[in-house]
Amino acid sequence: MFITLLTIAAAIQSPPPPPPPPELSTIVIPIRASLAPLLPQLESQVPKSLAKTDAFELDPAKQFGMKYRVVRDPITLNVLGSGIHAMTTVHYALEGCRRTQKPFSTEIVMWPCISCGFGEPMRDAWISLSSHLEWDANWRLRSATRAMPVDFSSNRCQVTFANIDITDWKIGPIVNEQLRQAVKTIDANIPRLTNIRPAANQVWSALQTPIAIGPRTWLVMDPVDVALGPISGSGLTLTSALTLRARTRVVVGDRPPVMPKPLPALRVAQAANDGIRIPFDVELPYAEANRLMTENFAKQTYEGVAVGSIRLGPGADGRVSIELNVNYRASFLKRYSGLVYLEGTPLFDAATRTVSLENLNYSLDPRRKNPFLRIADRIAHEKLRETLAKSAHWSVSPQIESIRGEIARAVTRPLAPGVMMRGRVDAIEPGSLMLDANGIIIHALATGSAEVEVSAIR
Repeated sequence: MFITLLTIAAAIQSPPPPPPPPELSTIVIPIRASLAPLLPQLESQVPKSLAKTDAFELDPAKQFGMKYRVVRDPITLNVLGSGIHAMTTVHYALEGCRRTQKPFSTEIVMWPCISCGFGEPMRDAWISLSSHLEWDANWRLRSATRAMPVDFSSNRCQVTFANIDITDWKIGPIVNEQLRQAVKTIDANIPRLTNIRPAANQVWSALQTPIAIGPRTWLVMDPVDVALGPISGSGLTLTSALTLRARTRVVVGDRPPVMPKPLPALRVAQAANDGIRIPFDVELPYAEANRLMTENFAKQTYEGVAVGSIRLGPGADGRVSIELNVNYRASFLKRYSGLVYLEGTPLFDAATRTVSLENLNYSLDPRRKNPFLRIADRIAHEKLRETLAKSAHWSVSPQIESIRGEIARAVTRPLAPGVMMRGRVDAIEPGSLMLDANGIIIHALATGSAEVEVSAIR
């Protein structure tokens, strides 16, 4: 008999409610990288002037000689969309002379000569280059830079000997060498200025630590993956966003164990920012519901029905059972003293943060039929049911507000030196309801947003 009773007790005991399924939250890490340090590198690596004015430089065939002077303006650098544009103006002067032997003599003279830019305003040429930027597997920006053809179109210096345009032949290579040096400097320095792996690793590791948000209550964020968004910007500032997705939930009990996960491989994607989504549970114990119902409803008489005690408990098919001890004395024939059972469907209203019982009706379970239901006084029945339905409302706002505040504090905190997470909870979305032996379990979802500021990559 003892074993049989234990077996029956185990069979009817309600299983503990399963934890809410983890939700995927998106945490945004804005990235701002300044290219200002690149300008001094360019200015130092690209010569500001080149000149050959003290003597003539001869061409390989020694048919003509030239003197020249090339001076450039400061380089301007701008981020345009997902690339960089650099340009400068080059000012040049050029003199070309034919190498001529005098008649009846072996003397060589430089004559006739053509010049421009000497003794008059120097001529201009424009040089520019553009770089395409993308993230590489090492969490750095890489640039692929190409130079545009030198633009001599405005007021070109026409110095031609032996069908050779000396401007193209001499000034062009000088300017192109400057361009090549600029390309080399940009592509070598961009990765050094934009290494975000240390910051990403800091955030990834810090989020894996459970945060206490109450007694034996923990906010758990389990990172899943990270993605870098497209690159954009203006001026000297590059912008992008690192979006980290994590499974989030609230866990009640001992501190959850943590198995550290390494930072995964980088992927580049336009990740949707769904904000933070943190499921949590609010419990309305039957004992508390009984207390409130007793204060508001019991020890009163409704249409001749005196209500004594009230007891709530789990019913069938996700409904709440209400047991009333009533005393009804309408007449000698219409009277009943004993238990009356009703059942209702619990609902949670997120706007008012209340739990109510809807569709409250007398139980039709054959085991619960009693003489009260057979008494021919529908007014008493309906009055009792309607009054009870109006009283069956319980506020869970204090519990929700407390959890909401703790979650908001947990998502606004320093993660590491120089790394700050700032989040907020904007709304509480209702979820499902479950019943267990102790009370009504409300599954809810805190939604909001979160960003992480990393001073090292700003």
